[in-house]
Amino acid sequence: MFHERLGWRILRKPARTRKVAKAIEKHWLELRTLSDTQLERHLEDNQTRAQDLLVPAEGGMAFAQVLEVIRRETGLNLRDNQIACALALLRGECVELRTGEGKTLAAALAALIAARAGVSTHVITVNDYLASRDHKLMVPLAARLNLSNAVMTSDTTDEEKQASYDVDILYSTNKIYVFDHLRDKRERRQSGEAIPRQMGQAFAIVDEADSVLIDDATTPMILSEPGDKVSDIDVELFYSLVDFARNSLEDKERLLDGQGSWRLTDQGLGALERFAPTLAHPLARSDDIVGLTEQALSAVYGFREGESFVVRDGEVVLIDQSTGRLMPDRRWSYGLHQMVEIATNLEPTPEAQTVAQITQQTYFRQYRILAGLTGTARECRPELWAIYQILVRPISSHAPTKLRGQGLQVFSLAFQKWAYVLEQAQKVAQDRSVLVGVNDVAEAQALADVFAQSGCDVAVLDALSEEQEAELVGKAGERGAITIATHLAGRGTDILLADETRAAGGLHVMICSIMASGRLERQLYGRAGRQGDPGSYETVISLEDRGLVDGAQSSWRRMMTLWLNLRLLPRWALSQIQTNRDRRARSIRRKSLLREQELAKHIGYR
Repeated sequence: MFHERLGWRILRKPARTRKVAKAIEKHWLELRTLSDTQLERHLEDNQTRAQDLLVPAEGGMAFAQVLEVIRRETGLNLRDNQIACALALLRGECVELRTGEGKTLAAALAALIAARAGVSTHVITVNDYLASRDHKLMVPLAARLNLSNAVMTSDTTDEEKQASYDVDILYSTNKIYVFDHLRDKRERRQSGEAIPRQMGQAFAIVDEADSVLIDDATTPMILSEPGDKVSDIDVELFYSLVDFARNSLEDKERLLDGQGSWRLTDQGLGALERFAPTLAHPLARSDDIVGLTEQALSAVYGFREGESFVVRDGEVVLIDQSTGRLMPDRRWSYGLHQMVEIATNLEPTPEAQTVAQITQQTYFRQYRILAGLTGTARECRPELWAIYQILVRPISSHAPTKLRGQGLQVFSLAFQKWAYVLEQAQKVAQDRSVLVGVNDVAEAQALADVFAQSGCDVAVLDALSEEQEAELVGKAGERGAITIATHLAGRGTDILLADETRAAGGLHVMICSIMASGRLERQLYGRAGRQGDPGSYETVISLEDRGLVDGAQSSWRRMMTLWLNLRLLPRWALSQIQTNRDRRARSIRRKSLLREQELAKHIGYR
């Protein structure tokens, strides 16, 4: 346990990094004097070797070559902190660089240098939009350096993927990489001769590393195939249990435990014991009926439409809680998905057959070099070290931030909070632009209705409007624009300000829900004050917010809620509530990893 707590504190000696930096500066000045033809000849004559990347002289030349190409293709001179970021990535570290500091170009620099050294490089983003955006920047740079590159999105065919994995630099999402890995495993089991899509997992650069490697790390990625039609007897059982959970159980017969799961109380178990004999299903006479009934409780009370899922084209589609994006390829298992469909008045669909599954923390541990970038890594340092042996490298901003925090507003009642949000957003939007952050689709749509009733036009950026993301983001920086957004706008979203908006004070971010962690808050208000722009943010909550009344509170969280009610150190109290939730989530992830490692040991999987 000692290394888990303190391993991330190990610091590398900075002397070599300083020598590399001096060498970069020296060679870069020399390359600037070359014509385009001379530079091309120089690139051909001076190839990069992987073993030399961090050697001052050779590494300095490798960096200088790519930096000069970037300068000529984009007109941008990368800053010292971006170069330091690329160095850290090549060492296999996780870089914490404040949002708006140019992480995309820093990752591109590291990827180009690694690829020129013959190292197959995967750049991993959290969604198709970011993968396509970042790849578009890479195309002219890679062409100038004679490197092949590609991007894979959810629309990429299997044949195209096979070719894509052969390129030097490949952009795609974490989910696509993981599912292709599972398909490879399945095909090898079936034929024994299938050529894997992923030829070699050498170097991975994970954007928004805390989201991919921590928040979503233990969620099982399940490759499934359509199953048989749900049997009539199973459907009857599911309908009966959902009806029992909704209409027959009293409040004292059910509870939300400290892990956020619905459970039967002793009185509830007694009620089930009396109800079960009325069911014809064989499971009604087994111990499994308790677990199925608690699944039904979760379907009725635990998973809310607009929060955990949306209904699209008559189907239940899950929402990623850390990113706010839809997950059409995910389903709940063990009858839960069917029960949610029934609770939502939909026809239950067949249970999918699991073909293969893996968690992301198991998948990403397979890369020979794993590196990451994010604006919010400091809270994850012990966990990143314990699970992946990745050091966190904080890198300073190139200039002091102009982002101003305007404190925390606490209201007793929800309608008071929304009245303040309406008034404040309209007031600020007279001269600037406003981003209003909420937790989920349901809150976003409800708040949009509040604005509509006042005659104020707003844009809504959530899972339902994901296809218009680029258009909505493009307008969010205009003067007078008010955009309501879920976590979908919190990572990788670059809101470009109109000149008049910038002159008036930039983007104002209002966080109006209790976020699951401080990291999600920082990602959201990090949309303002980017790249030296002015900006501001404030947090507005009420004592009726779900994060304070969800029933899954520890005694510590209840005490902090009381502090909020009394207005005693409100910001600290809110931070403690979020820290408590983070701690609980870390415990769950740790247990999941241990279970997976134990299973792997038993079946001999490496």
